[in-house]
Amino acid sequence: MTRKPKTWTIWDFPDKLYILFNKKAHKEFFNYMFNKFGGKRPYARFLGISQMHLKQYWSSYSKKGGKKYIQYIQLKILKKSCTSRKLEKVIEQGIVKIRVRAGKPITNPKLRIKESPELYRIVAHLIGDGFAGDIKVPYYSNTYKELRYQFKKDLQIFGKIKTYERTPNTVTCLMFPKPISDILRHIFKIEFIRPTKLPKEIFSASDKCKGAFLQALFDDEGCISTSLALAMSNQNLVNEIKYLIESLGIKTNGVYKSRTQNMFTLQIKRPYYHIFMSRIGFLHPSKSKNLGLALKTNERYFTKRARPLEESRSDIIKILRTKPSSTLDLANKLLFTMPGLYPHLRYLERKGKIIRTRDQNRITWGINHGRIQEQI
Repeated sequence: MTRKPKTWTIWDFPDKLYILFNKKAHKEFFNYMFNKFGGKRPYARFLGISQMHLKQYWSSYSKKGGKKYIQYIQLKILKKSCTSRKLEKVIEQGIVKIRVRAGKPITNPKLRIKESPELYRIVAHLIGDGFAGDIKVPYYSNTYKELRYQFKKDLQIFGKIKTYERTPNTVTCLMFPKPISDILRHIFKIEFIRPTKLPKEIFSASDKCKGAFLQALFDDEGCISTSLALAMSNQNLVNEIKYLIESLGIKTNGVYKSRTQNMFTLQIKRPYYHIFMSRIGFLHPSKSKNLGLALKTNERYFTKRARPLEESRSDIIKILRTKPSSTLDLANKLLFTMPGLYPHLRYLERKGKIIRTRDQNRITWGINHGRIQEQI
């Protein structure tokens, strides 16, 4: 059952964040606190910090090695100090930057974060192909620029966000400010390194939010070849994803463990591909294309428009004469299911008309030029 969209404010964010005010709000806040407590010393005593530390907050700078540095105020100080809604408004309206102890800040932050497809896509990508630990700069990695662009666009719900890209190995990583992942980890009470559960809020969110969340997970961890499936290493996580998918009216098969890898897989039942397309779908370009082809194949499969054996095998030869192809490419071009294509490939291979080559886990089919004939 869905509910009214939830909203989080600055007061729901983790205590360890650091805040920078504009000059007006900064002055108003400290004047109020000094008047309330009767000066700097009693206010410092109330906070449990030294007068020197308070002076750095008040002056908005600190010195180290003869250099001046802008001094942010830790959020826990503001939480402890606020005793009225009026003062809370002064703080909320005056915040210009949020950051962790060091690193890139969120500029002109949006301090009321509302449930939305954008928010849940970010969370899902961090569960999937993201990294967000306690120390290092968080990032989202994907070879497809379309997915990185969408992730970058979604981040703007937090304010003005500066990102940059790195390619340490073969996959490009989109780096972004750490306060974002710290906020998400805190408000949803989940981990992004070896995650074991989904945020509980997603189960009662709108169908649109659920669809965006699942789309991001399938973009990162899903596949569409012999089946439409998703695989991850944590069984509880996959079980929760299965429950979420079925809440959208999409039936799945049972979760099973791979015999060769420590992975747990769930598959969408073939008659529900069209519902998956309309309610979840893919942003991932090649997966989206393959799902569209699978839907065409389904249409042919369920209407039982069978082709003669000779025609099908002749079509395979025609395609392979143009260029070698993978099993999936052949299935998509011929609108065959993978199980329906395999008997034809095995027959042609047995007759010596085609040959297969294997490169790691990929099989490519080609013409056996020494044996092929014009007629099959």
